[in-house]
Amino acid sequence: MSIQFFETILFMTLVTYGSRVLPFLLFKGKNVQGFARDFIELVPIALLAALVIPELVTPGGSIAVIHNPYLWAGILTFLFARRIPNLFLGILFGMVVFWGVDKFLFVIH
Repeated sequence: MSIQFFETILFMTLVTYGSRVLPFLLFKGKNVQGFARDFIELVPIALLAALVIPELVTPGGSIAVIHNPYLWAGILTFLFARRIPNLFLGILFGMVVFWGVDKFLFVIH
């Protein structure tokens, strides 16, 4: 393997690790308020949404809405989790709904 490959891995490791450690080092022992606190609390949610939503809408690389069990299971699981805030039940519900919707859409399609 080339040296450029290892340099890329090293650089990406530093960037990834640095972005996680830097806020802890900057705000150590400080009471963070206002915009900075809101920013720190909302970044993980925004990152998760940025990772999950494209996979729900374009599971095979193209936009699918009607015959998309990922999207329907995601929407129904979100609604379930809003009503019943139990992580285990939410995961179980999502798995069962995905399996059921996938079988149902396979029969229709």
